[in-house]
Amino acid sequence: MDGAADAVEVVRRWFAELERGNPAPELCDPEIEIRNWDDAPITGPYFGHEGVRQWWEDVADAFDDVNFELLEIEPIDAIRCLTIQRLRGRFRRTGIEVDGAWAAITTIRGDKILSAQGYASPGQARKAVAAQ
Repeated sequence: MDGAADAVEVVRRWFAELERGNPAPELCDPEIEIRNWDDAPITGPYFGHEGVRQWWEDVADAFDDVNFELLEIEPIDAIRCLTIQRLRGRFRRTGIEVDGAWAAITTIRGDKILSAQGYASPGQARKAVAAQ
């Protein structure tokens, strides 16, 4: 794999599986790390393929009828992308509906997802990129 276009394709494949309800650990590097912002309903960190499965189970425990939708993907460089996604569902414990955009910086290694750092908003993710 080479270049930002390849990173975009790897990230796009993973999100396509997430949209189908499959966390697809086989598309992830064995050393993957998933984290979200501090006050997110699911914060992490989650490590490795077992961590990917646990993250997905935690999402299922927190939400009913959860749906991920990739809205935008922007290459940052040859190995990182900024993604904007929509999460729709309902908090399982409260019944409160959720429908909102959040963002992540996703890093690849080779042709696998190495890390995904979630942010509460696209603006926060863009600020994090600018600060790097």
